[in-house]
Amino acid sequence: MYRGKDKIEYAIYYATKAHKGQTRKVEDVDMIFHPFTVGMILKRNGCDDDVVTAGILHDVVEDTPHEFDDIEKEFGKTVRDYVYDASEPDKSLDWEERKKHTIEHIKNAPLGSKLIVACDKISNLEDLSDCIELYGEEKSIGSLKRGKDKQKWYYTSVYESCIYGQDENHPIFKRYKQVLEKLFN
Repeated sequence: MYRGKDKIEYAIYYATKAHKGQTRKVEDVDMIFHPFTVGMILKRNGCDDDVVTAGILHDVVEDTPHEFDDIEKEFGKTVRDYVYDASEPDKSLDWEERKKHTIEHIKNAPLGSKLIVACDKISNLEDLSDCIELYGEEKSIGSLKRGKDKQKWYYTSVYESCIYGQDENHPIFKRYKQVLEKLFN
């Protein structure tokens, strides 16, 4: 437990240890860059410490041996619930099943969860856009599990679920829409 330490700083420490040795799919960049980016976007847009903390931790359960109970023990139930909302179900399910689950689950999730998921997708899409500029579309899109049409379907559907029942003019949602349009239109 962070016991008196700054929650966000402890989340950075915890996520760094959890993701040690992992790298991003397209570029040879340490994985931790992605959760840090998600947390920074949330922080710069005025989100509270629990949302920022969960943004930093959003891939810990999905991509490491840590479990939701570990997150709750270290950071509390609110952060655990946000991380849960931002995580995919069982990785043994096929890609489409996991993506459909995310689309449906996030549609009725609380705003904090939607903002975390939106920032996760913003970071992924901005990284993909950078890779396309560096390496070309074929290599960049080709490194993903599905092609451009499926990626467009997924990211657009998540965007629609994130703004469902929310103000689509929120700066995070506006940024998400801009990066979607840049990549897919």
